[in-house]
Amino acid sequence: MKFILLGIIRLYWTVFPVHKRRPCVFEESCSNYVYRITKEKGFFSGLLALKKRFHQCRPGYTIHKDEQTDTFELYLKDGSIITNEKISRTLLPPFNYNYTLKKQ
Repeated sequence: MKFILLGIIRLYWTVFPVHKRRPCVFEESCSNYVYRITKEKGFFSGLLALKKRFHQCRPGYTIHKDEQTDTFELYLKDGSIITNEKISRTLLPPFNYNYTLKKQ
């Protein structure tokens, strides 16, 4: 089962090259994350990772900047918060300045 899921992800990478996919909000793309978890921990962990990312990676997120620490947080639609190092660089300056200042 593990190899079927890994094969489906590889097929996805072939059929939809990076330039044809919508940008991921995470530094490690959703497909790379699920592939890594599946390879390291097995089929069921891979399915759980897929479910988790499916619920997290949705439109409706907001980015907040903490001016005191000069870091960013990504507030996802499902209520989870992603820290600065896990946010895709394409969502942060100098590529994107669409954020709000975090209220203290």
